[in-house]
Amino acid sequence: MREAARLDAEHRCEEAQRLYQLALSKGPPSIALLNNLGNHYLACGDPAKARVWFERLAQANPSHPNANLQLARIETEEKHGAKALQYLSRVRETGPAVELLRAEASYYAGQRERAVSLFADIEKKAGRDPLVLFPLGVACARSDLYDCAERAFQAVLEKYPDEFDVLFNLGRAAARAGHYDRAARALDVALKLRPEDGDTLFELGLLYAAQRDYSRAVFLLARASQRAPRRADIQLALARSAEGAGYYGDAVLVYERYLQLQPEDDAARRDRALVLGLTEARLPEALQELTLYIRKHPRDPVAPYDLARLTWRGHPGQALAHLNAAIRAKPDFAPALLGRAWLLYRMGRTSEALPDLLVADKAVPGNTRILEQLGLVYLSLDRPADAEKVLRRAIALDPESSEALLHLGRALMALGKEQEGEAALARFEKIRAPSARGPRREAGMIELATLPAAERTRRELDRLRRDSSTHPGDTDLQFHFAALLLMDGKTAEAILQFRELLGKGGDARLWHRAGAALLAYHQYDLAAEFLERAAKEAPQSRLDLAIALFHAKGAGPALQVLDGIPAGERHGDYLLLQAQILDSAGKRLEAERVLRQGLGVTPSRPEVAEQTALLLMRLGQSKDALEFLDRAAAVHPGDPELQLIRAAVLFLSGQKPEAEKRIQEIEARWPEWDRAYLAHGLMLEQTGRPVEARRKLQTAQALGSKGLPVQCAISRVTAATAPEPACACAGSLWGSLIGGC
Repeated sequence: MREAARLDAEHRCEEAQRLYQLALSKGPPSIALLNNLGNHYLACGDPAKARVWFERLAQANPSHPNANLQLARIETEEKHGAKALQYLSRVRETGPAVELLRAEASYYAGQRERAVSLFADIEKKAGRDPLVLFPLGVACARSDLYDCAERAFQAVLEKYPDEFDVLFNLGRAAARAGHYDRAARALDVALKLRPEDGDTLFELGLLYAAQRDYSRAVFLLARASQRAPRRADIQLALARSAEGAGYYGDAVLVYERYLQLQPEDDAARRDRALVLGLTEARLPEALQELTLYIRKHPRDPVAPYDLARLTWRGHPGQALAHLNAAIRAKPDFAPALLGRAWLLYRMGRTSEALPDLLVADKAVPGNTRILEQLGLVYLSLDRPADAEKVLRRAIALDPESSEALLHLGRALMALGKEQEGEAALARFEKIRAPSARGPRREAGMIELATLPAAERTRRELDRLRRDSSTHPGDTDLQFHFAALLLMDGKTAEAILQFRELLGKGGDARLWHRAGAALLAYHQYDLAAEFLERAAKEAPQSRLDLAIALFHAKGAGPALQVLDGIPAGERHGDYLLLQAQILDSAGKRLEAERVLRQGLGVTPSRPEVAEQTALLLMRLGQSKDALEFLDRAAAVHPGDPELQLIRAAVLFLSGQKPEAEKRIQEIEARWPEWDRAYLAHGLMLEQTGRPVEARRKLQTAQALGSKGLPVQCAISRVTAATAPEPACACAGSLWGSLIGGC
C-alpha cells in the first residue's frame, strides 16, 4: 500500500493499479486499503470507480472523514447538491476548502440564498489571500454567481497581473456577468500571453456574439475551431455567429460539421434548414426539412416561424398560415407576432395587425422594432397621438433609430406640431441608415478568418476592391476599403480612394468618420477637406477640423475655425484646445490666458484633458495640473490614462510616495494594463530601486509593452546589454510615457 501510494503521487497509475489488485487478493480489504483505493481512482481521473470504494468505506465506517469529504466532492461535481450536503453533515473538518464545497453544494441543492451567504462569508474571511480567492472564483462561477467570481479573480489578478489562468477566468466571469468591457480587456491580455489558445479565442468570440458584433465573433471563433475542430460547442457558436453576420453559405457548412458531432440535436438541424433556405439556391430542400421537423416537433413555434421567413415574399398567404401555427404553439411568441403584424400591414389588413403588436409589446417590453411598427400602424389607422407616445418610447431606447424618427416626424406634423415635426424629420435625414448590402450567401468568410494576417488583409482588400467596383454608389463600402488600405500601409492607393469618395455624395457621419481616420494616420490636408464638409452639419467635427488645419496649415487657420464656433458652444474642450494650439504656435501668454478660462470647465473628451495636463506641466504649473486632473478623473473615472498622467505629475513634482501609492491603485484597478507597470518601473528606477524596477518592467513587457521605453529601461536596470544609441532620449519618466523621443 505504501509503494502504491508513492506511485500514485508520481502519477504512475497503471503500476499502482497492479499493486492495489495484489493487496486486494490478500483478503478482505482494510479501512486503509479502501481509502487508498478511492484516492487512487480520484488521482487517476476515474471518479466513478472512486465513488464505489468510498461508498464501501462509508458503509464500513459512516463517520470516516475522507470518505464523506470525497463523496461530497464527487456529488457536487455532478451537481447532486442534496446528497453532497448529506455527506458533508458528517464532516467535522473546517476551513476554506470545506466551506467552499458546502456553499457550492447548497447552490445545487436549491438553497441559493444560503449559498450566497456562505460564499460572502468565505470572501470576507479570505482577505487578499489568492490561495482562497482563486478557488472561490471558480466555485462562484460554477454556481452562476458571476459577480462574486469576477471580484475574486480581480483580487487575485492584483497580485498576479500576468497570470494567464487568472486573466482567462476573470474575462469569462466578467462576460457572463454582462461586464463586457472588463471581460474584453482581460481576455485580450490573456490572448497576448497565449495567442493560439483555443479557449480564449472561444470566450472572446462568445463575448462579441453576445454584443451582436457577429463579424468579429466569426473571426475569433473560426480560429478557435481551427485549433479544436471536434469541439461541438465551438462549432455551434461559430454557426450561429456566421448566421448572425449574414454569412449564410459558411453557416450551412459549420452547422453540418456540428451535426456530425451531435447528430441528435434536432434544434440545430432546424436552424441549419433555415440558413439553407436563406442561401436561396437550396430553398426547396430547406422547406422540406422544416416540414419534416414540424411533424416530429409539432409544438415548437420556431420552425413554422422560420417557414414564414422563407415563404413570405413569394407566397404571403402560406407565410401567414405558418405564422398562425407558430402563435398557436406559443401565443406570446414575440417574433411571430411582430412578423404576422408586419405581413398583415403589407397585405393592407392594418387593423388586424394592431392586436398582435400590443401583445408583442407586452411580451417583450422595450423592443424598438416592435414600437416602430406599432407607431407605423397607429399612423395608418389615423391615430397620431398614440403613434407619438410609442415612437417617443422607441427613441428614448434608441436615439439613433432613423425609422422611429421618420414616423415620429410624421405623427407630429399630423398633430399640428409642425416645428417639432420638422426638427424630427431633419434629424432623420441626417442619420438615416444607408442602404444595407445583402448577405453573403456563398461560403468563404470563415476560410478568410483562419488565414495568416497578411494573407487575410490581401484577400479582404481584393474583395473590397471588387465590391467597390460592383457597387460604385456604396460610399460606406468605399470608406471601409480606403480605411483598410490606410491601415495596411498602402497610403497612396488609400488617398486615391478617399479622394474619389470626396467626390461622391455622403452625409456628415461619413465625412466625420473619414476625416477622423485620416487624422489618425497624419493625413492632415485630406482630413481637413472631409472635416470641413462634416462641420457644416455636425458641429462636433469642428474640433477635429481645427486639429487637422493646425497640422496642415498652421495655427492661423485652426484658430480661425475655433473663432467661428458660436460663443454659446465654446465649452471646455474648445478653450483647452485653443490654449494648446496657441502654445504650440509660440503664443504662450495668450495660451495661458485662454487656459485660465478653460480650467474651470472639465472637458468632455478625456484626450483633451490629458493634453491640457501636459500643457500645464510644460508651463511649470504642476499644482494646477493636479487640481485639473482630479476634476477630470471624477468625470472620466474609467479612463486609466488620466490616472497615469496624474501619478506621473505627482512624481515629477516631488511627491514620490503619493505617486507610488497612486500607481499601485492603478495596477490594482487595471492589473492587465502594461503601461501602469512601465510607469511604476521607471519611477522605481529613478528612486534607486533597480531590482524592484526590473520586476515591474518585465511585467510590462510580458503584458505587451514594446518599443524603446521598456527596452531601454530594462537595459539600464539589468546592465545586461549596452543600451541602444536611441535610448539617449528615453531616459526620463516623462519622455518615456508621453513620447518625448
